Formats: sequence, C-alpha cells, structure tokens
Amino acid sequence: MSLIFALVFVAFIAVAPNADAATPPSVSATWVTEVTATSARLRAKIDPEGQSASYRFEYLSESAYEANLKANPTSEGFQGASLVPASGTAPLGSGSEPVAVAQHISSLEPFTAYRYRAVATNASGTTAGPVFLFTTESPTNASTTLDERGWEMVSPIDKGGGAIGAPEELFGGGDLQAAAAGGAVTYGSATAFDEALGAPPVGQYLSQRRAGSGWTTENLSPRLESGAYGDKPDGAPFRVFAVDLSRALVLDPSRCAAEGTCSWTYSLWEGGAFTQFPKAPGLVFEGASPDLHHVVFAVDAGLYKWSGAGLEALSVTPGARLAAPIGATSADGSRIYFSEGEDGPLKLRDGAATKILPETTGTSAAFQAASADGALAYYTVGSTLYRYEAAGGIAKAIATGVKGVLAVSGSGADVYYQDGSDLKRWHEGTVSVVAAGAGVAAPSDYPPATATARVSADGAHLAFLSAAQIPPFDNLDAKSETPDTELYLYGPPPGGGAPRLVCASCNPTGERPAGSASIPGAQVNGSTLAYRPRALSADGQRLFFDTSDKLVSQDTDSRPDVYEWEAQGEGSCTRSPGCVALISGGRAGGGSFVDASEDGVDAFFLTEESLVGSDPGSIDLYDARAGGGFPEPKSPIPCVGDACQPLPSPPDDPSPGTLVPNAGNPPARWFRPGRKHHKHRKRHRRRHRRAEQGGGRGR
Repeated sequence: MSLIFALVFVAFIAVAPNADAATPPSVSATWVTEVTATSARLRAKIDPEGQSASYRFEYLSESAYEANLKANPTSEGFQGASLVPASGTAPLGSGSEPVAVAQHISSLEPFTAYRYRAVATNASGTTAGPVFLFTTESPTNASTTLDERGWEMVSPIDKGGGAIGAPEELFGGGDLQAAAAGGAVTYGSATAFDEALGAPPVGQYLSQRRAGSGWTTENLSPRLESGAYGDKPDGAPFRVFAVDLSRALVLDPSRCAAEGTCSWTYSLWEGGAFTQFPKAPGLVFEGASPDLHHVVFAVDAGLYKWSGAGLEALSVTPGARLAAPIGATSADGSRIYFSEGEDGPLKLRDGAATKILPETTGTSAAFQAASADGALAYYTVGSTLYRYEAAGGIAKAIATGVKGVLAVSGSGADVYYQDGSDLKRWHEGTVSVVAAGAGVAAPSDYPPATATARVSADGAHLAFLSAAQIPPFDNLDAKSETPDTELYLYGPPPGGGAPRLVCASCNPTGERPAGSASIPGAQVNGSTLAYRPRALSADGQRLFFDTSDKLVSQDTDSRPDVYEWEAQGEGSCTRSPGCVALISGGRAGGGSFVDASEDGVDAFFLTEESLVGSDPGSIDLYDARAGGGFPEPKSPIPCVGDACQPLPSPPDDPSPGTLVPNAGNPPARWFRPGRKHHKHRKRHRRRHRRAEQGGGRGR
C-alpha cells in the first residue's frame, strides 16, 4: 500500500498547479493626467507578479503611430517611440500587488495627438498594456465657440411669472420640438403668457426667428373651460408637431374624459385653427407621418388611418396596434406596419393590400424600423434579424444572435445592431465592426423608435452611448475608477475616407472623465411617444450632448452643460478629428439640450443662467445659433410691487409678474439640468398644496 500511495502522490505533484508559477507582469490600468500644451503625466498600475520587475512608458504622435501601422499592419505601431524614463527602465519592485507608477513627459508639440502605453518586464517576460490617446492643449489654453455661435433668448422676457418646462415635467408633457429647417421652436409652460386665451394645465408656445429683430412668440393654447383636462399625463394638450411645426396633434379638452366617463378626442392644429378628427370609441393616437398628413389611431374595433377625410380601416382586429410609434408609417402614408396581438403576425398595409411579414405568425416578432418610403423593413424573431422587401414580400435573415437594433438609415440600406460579439453595421450585404465587444451599445441605444442612438441621413454615421471600455479612449471616472457613459460617433470624415470611431464626449486632452454624457431618446409627451430630438446633424458632422464633465476651461459651474462636437473640416473646426465647444453658459446655471435643426445651425437648450443682458432670470429657452446673436433689446420688465417678492412655486392660477428676479429676488431653482425626468408624478394641485403646507416644492 505504501508503494501505491507514493506513486499516487508523485503523480499528484506532477499534475497539480503551482501556485507560485512565474508569470510576466500585468498592466491593470493606464491613464494620463496634467495635460498641458507641452507636457503630461503618464500613469499606470502594474503588478510585478512576485518577481523583480521594471517598467517604462512609450509614446509617439498619432500621425507617426498611424504611419507605422500603414507601413507594417502587423506591427504594434510603436516603432521609434520615445521612452520614459530616458534610460528605458524604472524599477518596479518584486511584490504581488499592483503598484501605481507615474512619469512626467515634456517637450511635446501643442495641439497634437499622441498614443501611449505602459510596458513592464520581469524574468518571465514582457507585457505591453493597452494603447491610449491624449492630445495636448493649445499654446494659449483658450477655448472658443464653434461657427461663431451667438446666444439668442428664444422664450420671451415676460412669461407671466413662470418658466419654460423641461421635457416630461409638465403633466408628462409640454412638447419641445424644433423645426427641421431651423428658425422656429415650440415649447410648453405651466403658466399662461402672450395673450393667453385659455388656461390649460400646460400652455403651448411657438417662437419664430425674425432676421435682424429677434424672436417672436405666439400662444397656441386652445380656448377651454376650467377643469377640462385631468391629471397627468393628460394635462398637456399638444402631443406632436409636424417637422416644419405647421401642424400639430392636439388632445381635445373634455370634463367627462377627465373623470374617465368618456373617450378622448383629438384635433389637428393648423394655421391657428383647430379641426377635430372623426370620433370613434376608444380612440388613441398611435403614430403619424412626419408631416402629420397621415395619422394612425387605435380604436376599440381595430386600427385606422386618417388622411384628411374619414377614418380608413387598416385592421378590424381588436387590439391591433401600430408596429412602432416612430418609423412604422412611411413619409407619404402609403405603407404602414402594424401588429395584431402579442403572438399575432406583423403586417404591412401597402396601398389597398395587406401583407403578412414572413416568419412572424405565432411568434413574438418585434418590428424595428423601416426606410422612409416603407419599401424596406427590419424586424427580429427571437435573436434573428430579418430584412423585408415590400415589393416582393420577401424576407431574408441577415444576422443571428442579435441583442438589439440601434438604427436604420432613411434609405434602408444600412442597419446598425449589437450582437453577442460586437456592435456592427450591415450595409447592402456587407458587415463591418463599429466597435468590438458584446456590451458596447448602452441599453438605451435600442430599439430605433425610442433609442438614444442616432444615424445620419445617408446611414454612414452612427452616434451611440456606451459605458464599455473602448480603447484608445479612457472612460474610467477620475474619482471612482468605474466606467462613465460616453458618446461615440462612427463614420467617415468630411470629404470621405475610411470610417473611424471617435469619442465625442471624452475630454479632448484624453484625461479621465468626471461624469457621464447623455443625449435624449424619444420623449414622452402626455400619452404620446412620437418624437426624438435631433442630437446628430443630418450630415453626421455635428453632435450635441449633455455632460457634467468639464471639457473646456470656460465650464466652471460644476453642473451638467450642453456641448457640441464638430468634425474637422466642418464649419470652423480645424482640429483633428474634431472640436468640442460649449453650447450653454457653463458659468452658473447649467443647461439641458432640447433639440436642433437638421443642419445643426440652431441648437436649442434650457438654462436658468442669464446669458443675455435682458434676461431677468428663471428658466428660459435659448438658441446657440451659428453666426447668430442680436443687439440687446430694451430693458427687461421692471420690478414692481409683488414682482419684488421671493420666488414661490407656480400657483394653480398664476398671475403675471410674480417671478421676475431682481437684486432681492433670487433666480428660480425648479430646473435641474441632467436630472432624470420621471414619466409619472403626483397631482399638480396636490404638489403645490404640499408646498404651501410644508414650505417646499412638493413632487
């Protein structure tokens, strides 16, 4: 037995793992701090793995790095790199825990991008850490606006003692939407001003730009009797506007509807007149064409379309619904995708014909998006992505293992999706990787109807949010060292060329962030979800976002602010690969992006900061317009009587002139840029009753 035991013991020793086996050092983190025009400090955390080890940093310009890769695609790109320390090595010790190291580098070129990495060596081998990017500042460390943008106060000085409402803050509504061509924007307020004729819980306003004279404002609110609207989310009459703001869908006032005893009805606002849509039991708005000439409603008896006359039946199956609130109705209203029940098929109403989409019967198929003309559509069955051609009624599986679809181009030739390995682009049969990783796209980036992801008109550019680590960009928070969400843009530069991936919201220096970035998805307006603000310009070269990170020196308020990223060669940007500049003030009140024109010339945002001399305070809507700005208008409304009192919360029946700040009247504090806006809140009157009783603003 002793001989057998000895043999077994020897065999065990031969195959058992050695806990002290020698391994090369590991680089767990690499980052940069203290970036100036000519210097920086490179940092890393390196584990010697229990052996005597040394380390160094390697760095070279971005142009030299790319030239090395072009000359030798199989190389690591660091041929001829500068070393720090200059001797090429620095002692690391022989411990078994990560060691924080740093090296200062100088004699760098201003306004220049550099690649860098940490390299560590012990007796078992050499390990090169991940490659990161930093960019030196300009010689003067001065930041400027892009495209000579000037602040223009859009909302009027006299707002009847109130303020402009943030998205989803006003009874779940208060539509904020810019005209596609620019020069006009609509917004809401809990107070009535500018010749108000009625008193809905949410007043809707339209401001238009007059060249050389400023912005004029019109109150669009319908005349109505008190109590005609109920609690949230039905207190906001205006639901969605056409892309040029010439038409709007309006929820009609009705006391019995507020009490739940009858159905809502809708009207079309156009040119100041309200025309009621045909009535039907259980009428609910589902979606519309971008110009609102074709509107889809669900009713108790099925799904119907309005195109200027009566209601046309699309489906007489109870429970039939539009396939998606955005993207399921073609621009001309001739093609409409819809569903019939959870396991019912997806269908297409194509002219007078109704077609069943292949593979969708008896399954939980999910419509994703369609081309602008509805001729091409994408949908998933399980994790398989299908492309459907309406003309032939043919569907083809183009991807498997799909987690979500981010966007589909207007032509339908491009679809971006996240699968189990990467974020990918499908373009007319060719698949390319946008960013590697199974969790690159943020959950908010899909599906297309509500997504935070955006696609350019030609389908070549994709903007998306991600908390994943995507080298060479560093998204680990400077304090917590946990991932922050950043905004990325994929696509070719102006003038063409190979697609590239840039981090639009990352600090231009490459230093670690101090907060996350965000762009809005589809915003709820009452019971409607039918509009997504234009965060990405139509050509994909301008991108607007909010961030609490300080990306330029003028940002000193430590609050979320609005920024613009612009590609090199677009507008006034000359820096590669692009420029970042403030849109909001960055000095005191923060800001929140609202919407932009298709070309990005108009960029609208909310702020409580007074950015022009005539702004007396409160929350206002501004336009940071390229080449914009007006001469200062006349003095603001004076502080008289009750106007000089401290700011209260808006009353149920607000009176003009109660919220105008002056030297003894601090600015309003209701708005918190960057705060998550909740879809459902407690009753409007109850909130203010609590505020009066408890001395604070009830929520």
